[in-house]
Amino acid sequence: MFHFAVSMKSGNDKADTSMILRTFHAILTLFVALAFTANAFAAEFKHPGLINSSGRLNALSRLEKESRASDRKQSYYGLLDKDKRFSVDYQPAPMDYVIVTARGMNPMERRFRNDMIAAYFTALRWVKTGDNRYRAKSIEIMNAWADKFVALDREKGTWKGQIRLEAAWAVPIWANAAEIILYYKHPYGNPGPEWRNGDVKKFRAFLGRLHVQIGEARDRVDNQGVATALADMSFGVFTNDRRLYEAGLARARNLMPQIISDDGEVKELRKSDCVHPQYSLIGLTQAAQIEMNQTGKSTLIDARRPGSSEPMLASGIEYMARALTDGTDARDCRTGRLIDGYAPIAKKMYANDNKAPMKQLDKAMSTVPQRMSGLFPEAAEVTHGEGVQ
Repeated sequence: MFHFAVSMKSGNDKADTSMILRTFHAILTLFVALAFTANAFAAEFKHPGLINSSGRLNALSRLEKESRASDRKQSYYGLLDKDKRFSVDYQPAPMDYVIVTARGMNPMERRFRNDMIAAYFTALRWVKTGDNRYRAKSIEIMNAWADKFVALDREKGTWKGQIRLEAAWAVPIWANAAEIILYYKHPYGNPGPEWRNGDVKKFRAFLGRLHVQIGEARDRVDNQGVATALADMSFGVFTNDRRLYEAGLARARNLMPQIISDDGEVKELRKSDCVHPQYSLIGLTQAAQIEMNQTGKSTLIDARRPGSSEPMLASGIEYMARALTDGTDARDCRTGRLIDGYAPIAKKMYANDNKAPMKQLDKAMSTVPQRMSGLFPEAAEVTHGEGVQ
């Protein structure tokens, strides 16, 4: 509350009063503006705020410094060390048009996917090692594609939906790489090479060209629909678009009970294979992690059916893990593989709050061979696995 004493003794009473009122109005206007500004800042997104928060990246950077990683984790790192996409010597191969095909991967798709994965992996390796050469490499890859890329296109005879799906897969990987490079402040060593504002602007435009190609895939009730929800959330956070983020999150909430049945069976497991249901679980798990990083809690993690004590997402993950380890009525996946991108994230999110024991998932993680799909931000064991607190 502002109080003003107004003297009535002067012959300039009216002028003085008018000046005081104008001053009061100006101060009140400034006060209101500051209040709105404070509210706006409170509503801003947290960065980095996709599947890797600053806290999680700090934990990853401490592992290298403290050398506390388990033998299992060191073995995992050993495999990644052999992956050229983690290498500082990786050479991007940007294209103006990427021609996609269904049920396979042609050389152009392979180049496109490898480059976006390399952008993310070298960003992670910069966090883990503090070696600025990896930061520079990630920036180099993103700049190369931002300068060159025009659009996705399709081979003759390939259904047009493949373009939408490829775009939905690509956006979260590029966005996760960019979030790390643009926002993470490494606690050790020098700041590293700058990602120049002009280059960041061009990268945002590049990612926008990809994002706009998702289109009608948002209407699907399957792993493709989940991928678009994750893409919208990822692009929304990266571009500070609250409307888009909330729309993607709402769609993920709506899809989850349609993807995961009452007993936990995951859609497409019975009618398709052991892989596509895991794509849905990856998308939902990563969407939940993004929501957790932005708000400190996740409606996707907590969601339960009426009368059920088990979280819906946990029941789907446990059912899929059972298919991989023991087989289920829907499908026996004992010859299949655990797809990277969700198991360590889900285990950590549920274990932290003791919401679900995830015993079947533990079994799958210790006995089932892993593989990367190349379609989502992966290397989840590095960012969310054992030892990364």
